[in-house]
Amino acid sequence: MISSSGQLPALLVNHRLKVYMFIFPETEKKLKARISSYRTALNKEKKTHHFINDGSGKWYVLFSLYFLLNDLKKSESYFTWYQEEFPDDAGEPIQQLCWSLSLLRMNKPVEARYRLAKLMLDNLYLIPYVMGQPLDQEYDIWHASNFQNLDYIDDLPEAVSHAITDDEREWMAEAYGSLEFRRIRKRYLEISHELLTTKDVAERRLLLNESRGLLQPLMEKTD
Repeated sequence: MISSSGQLPALLVNHRLKVYMFIFPETEKKLKARISSYRTALNKEKKTHHFINDGSGKWYVLFSLYFLLNDLKKSESYFTWYQEEFPDDAGEPIQQLCWSLSLLRMNKPVEARYRLAKLMLDNLYLIPYVMGQPLDQEYDIWHASNFQNLDYIDDLPEAVSHAITDDEREWMAEAYGSLEFRRIRKRYLEISHELLTTKDVAERRLLLNESRGLLQPLMEKTD
């Protein structure tokens, strides 16, 4: 597994790093230390290179760490920093889950609902998985990234899952089963299925634009 130069293959290094990053500290003191370490690394990269290219995903893992720490003031400060630093970043599903539930804990249900809807379209399987619903097979649809695959649910850290309260799961179930969410989900599935076979560039653009606009009504409610 080690090359002639004495280095581990990049894929193995990345896997080990990912495994380490999702083994979270069990004490508040160690959680704070991990958060401080990641924030320092991101700030150092910004200072050195004038931008942040976080290939390891620390900026996403920090959402999980803040969720586990449950310090709402510090969580809110980090969310603001992230949005200012990466305004065009699409994010990823576990990040959106922790963001949504943290906003709910902050008594910001409208914003929390938008983030939950974004999670729903980022990965169609994660919300049902968290609610304990059976997942039989993957949808026959076009996926924009591997974040949208069924096996992504295996990346949900146990610590995060255990930190979700029964009330929060009930809130998720209510939103997920609402008419608004069902309509969005239905049209998203229709569009994504069409994208499997639509080759015409103009038609694909129209479908993608419609897909990106499905959450616009929810986003406008947060303004």
